Amino acid sequence: MKRVLGLVFALALLAASATAQTPTSAYPTDDGRASGPSGSRPQLGPQEIPVGPATPQAQPPSPLENLPMGPEAKPSQLGNTTGNTTRGGNTTAAPNVLAPPPPKPLGPPDPKDPRSWLWEYRVQDFSDQQYQAAVDGLFADYERRLGRKIAPGPKRSVGLKVMTDRVGLSTPPGLVRAVINALVARGYKPEELFIIDQNESRLRAAGFLPPLGSDAPETFAGVPVLVLNRGKYYSSVWRYDSPLPASDSLAQRRVRANYEWKVQTNDRWSLLPVPLLLSVDFWINLPVGEDFPDLGVGGSLINASLLAGSNTQRFFDNPQTGAVAVAEIAAIPELVRGWIFTILSLQQYQFIGGPLYNSLYTGSEPTVLLSANPVILDYLLFDRMNTARAGQNFPLLDRPAFLDYATQMDLGDYQKNRIFLVRLPK
Repeated sequence: MKRVLGLVFALALLAASATAQTPTSAYPTDDGRASGPSGSRPQLGPQEIPVGPATPQAQPPSPLENLPMGPEAKPSQLGNTTGNTTRGGNTTAAPNVLAPPPPKPLGPPDPKDPRSWLWEYRVQDFSDQQYQAAVDGLFADYERRLGRKIAPGPKRSVGLKVMTDRVGLSTPPGLVRAVINALVARGYKPEELFIIDQNESRLRAAGFLPPLGSDAPETFAGVPVLVLNRGKYYSSVWRYDSPLPASDSLAQRRVRANYEWKVQTNDRWSLLPVPLLLSVDFWINLPVGEDFPDLGVGGSLINASLLAGSNTQRFFDNPQTGAVAVAEIAAIPELVRGWIFTILSLQQYQFIGGPLYNSLYTGSEPTVLLSANPVILDYLLFDRMNTARAGQNFPLLDRPAFLDYATQMDLGDYQKNRIFLVRLPK
């Protein structure tokens, strides 16, 4: 008997040794299969995207054939808890979702669709002068290729949604100044623009509001700054309704009491930013790249949804329902109607260690990206974060499930053969 057990144990050890010597990799090839030796990591980055010279509008650039494809895993299975969106008093029930939706059948990219384009501007540094050159170049090429002028409309108002939720990591003020200058050059007055975000103290820490106790006006470069937590820019008529309980009810009550909210709300409602819904000719999303422990990547979609509403901490704490909420809020028609594009600076992005800022886990590239497709921008952030994580032997992120939901809701997609890439300056 002992001899038999010894033989079984020896065979088990032999099998384990053979398995350990078999090379494996989590890096997908173009057809999604793993390839490459164990521990190998492709050198990824925007410089590897093969793009030909710009061609006339009648013959658009070839689709992006080799977006940087970093290590990724399949999206997690989602729960069946979702929310309802109330628009002007009418409630739309979202369908129950048991798993990430299947891939949406997509045809070739449409050069007339702004979501089919991605602009990349390489800067020399992150000075105000370089940001101005980048924004001017991006705006001009956007207008030229799509035949759409960025100009004042009937409401003569533009919103700039900055991202300041993490002290130490926020939308670069130099980028915001450059966007303001470009809009003023196109006919807007500074007082016809506004900057908006949730938290007053973090807007002050990021430099968009003057220090507490200062007599200076609450403007940045002459542009009014709106604080959502003050409650003035929410309405109970415009809300996202979810049965998921609030995880920070006491903190929310303190905020409402401190600012003497007049608007009515409850723990089921996430109130929506009315100025971005109703008051603008268009609005521009200006996020940064952050990692979130449960949702994965914080960038364009999260800045337009969870970081623009009230009572949203509950979604950050719940990856299943949170992924659904990100896509559903970002896809509200009134929000999408004015969302012209997103500008993402890669001056600094954090790839692990959230939700607090940690400078040891940040990356930087001299690049400013612009696209009307928030899904591709968040996918590129996801790719860069996993590349940085792999380089330091950290666990890899799963592909955020909200990317697939956002694709299904027609906010854009991340399929590499459906994107036209334009590199600037020429």
